[in-house]
Amino acid sequence: MMKELSMDERVQLLVAPDSERLAYFIEQAKATELVWSLSNEDGFVMVETDDGDCVMVWPDAEFASQWAIEDWDDCEPVSVTLTTFKNEWLPSLAADKITVAVFPNIEDEGKLSTAQELTDLLA
Repeated sequence: MMKELSMDERVQLLVAPDSERLAYFIEQAKATELVWSLSNEDGFVMVETDDGDCVMVWPDAEFASQWAIEDWDDCEPVSVTLTTFKNEWLPSLAADKITVAVFPNIEDEGKLSTAQELTDLLA
């Protein structure tokens, strides 16, 4: 289990470059065996980007919950096991050509990755 981040460390991560947040996400996912997304009664939240539909994932519930406001105030952070994410989500996302916004902060969409890129990083 990873150590708990201080509020200062969390803020520093939120303002870090996309590549650093991606690296942290991969490290956390491997350490905790969990990936977090947002879900409501209709299922997991998808967002539209210039490149098409996108699913968002975070390294922990607290980061995910920061997005559960305004249009998504009916959403809650939901964990997915890393095994399920790798064996079910990523192949399905790849087949549907849906990108993944990894660890978006409040300012932007986060690091857009293909399912294949994440599969390789999480191997």
